[in-house]
Amino acid sequence: MGNLQQWGYRLFLVVITTALAFSLGWVGTVIADRYIDWLQKAYQVSLSARQEYLVDIGFVMIGVLSALLLSSWLTQRLWVMWETIENLPTADKIAVLLGVLLGLALAYMVLLMPLDAAARRLPTTPMFALAIAITSIIVYFSVHTLMKVRDAMSASFIQQLAQIFQPAVIEEAPKDRKPIYARDKVLDTNILIDGRLADIVRTGFIEGRLVIPSFVLHELRMIADSEDELRRARGRRGLAILEALQNMDNAIVEIVDTFSPDVEAAPDTDMKLIRFAKERKAAIITNDNNLQKIAEVQGIPVLSVNELATALKPVVLPGEELTVVIQRPGKEPGQGVGYLDDGTMVVVEQGRPHIGHEVKIKVTSVLQSPVGKMIFGDFKGIVRRNVIKVEGGDLFDDDFGGSRRR
Repeated sequence: MGNLQQWGYRLFLVVITTALAFSLGWVGTVIADRYIDWLQKAYQVSLSARQEYLVDIGFVMIGVLSALLLSSWLTQRLWVMWETIENLPTADKIAVLLGVLLGLALAYMVLLMPLDAAARRLPTTPMFALAIAITSIIVYFSVHTLMKVRDAMSASFIQQLAQIFQPAVIEEAPKDRKPIYARDKVLDTNILIDGRLADIVRTGFIEGRLVIPSFVLHELRMIADSEDELRRARGRRGLAILEALQNMDNAIVEIVDTFSPDVEAAPDTDMKLIRFAKERKAAIITNDNNLQKIAEVQGIPVLSVNELATALKPVVLPGEELTVVIQRPGKEPGQGVGYLDDGTMVVVEQGRPHIGHEVKIKVTSVLQSPVGKMIFGDFKGIVRRNVIKVEGGDLFDDDFGGSRRR
């Protein structure tokens, strides 16, 4: 919250506290009058002016103290509601305004005659409180209903008003400037090291600016300069992916090195990334499950490359027939294990005698787990024999997606 917003919030708090104190103080005087009347009738006593004054002061103080207790909570809720309305699109703001006006009109028509008749028999204060409660309920449901049906009103009065209050301004982008189609995407270190992002961006499926904070770039350089050979190779691959993204014609890459104090104060890179994305109202592209969970809890959109890869795997249903090369024995007696081209594990019942052969199976079930998909099937017949050699020896990698024995 900036300095201007803090001063605005404090002023709003003072106004709400003052209004609530006066309102509840007045309620206290009304309750005090009723209480004094009840005491005098119930106990047949007559209170002096000083005693009545003390009772009034007591109930007024109770009202003021209640206002002080409730003002902070009420101000926070009203401030959040105001910020929410302020961030709404123009059409939604008009829908809220029309909903409030419609609710007030309905409340007036519904409550006018009943309250006019009841006011002659009941005290004014309870009737006033009842009118406020019923009016609030009607206004809430009016706004809620109008917001729900707004999307279905394709050529509605709301959209026409939105065009009047917020006319469309069409500007041609400069020829030397690339267009931005969607919200920014913030990249973390893992997604650059992963390497798959460059291929995804090259296809055009990811739109918008790709934003790389300087602390992510610094971490990537630290990994590239590591003494560990594997970490050094991973870091250099991340830098190569970054360079490839910068050279793509359909990618807009921005490196940011200026951050707010809130981002700078974060304890680690992940928290800096989350705070930065939240301030920028951007999405995060990652394959880190922990970072994804923390970001989603805070309401930040996350694009997971792992989830994308899982979604793009071919759908296999029970009863379908597949061909797979059985590469090794399974955990249970008689089972053989093979792999599809995308790396999905296939467990074949009665497949152990056919290790090294390409066989046809009938899918019996598909198990989806957090780490991937497993397919179970029954052996149906041999398609090709001796596709891979398995007579002892060391393990080696082949084109079928797994480790084989020589």
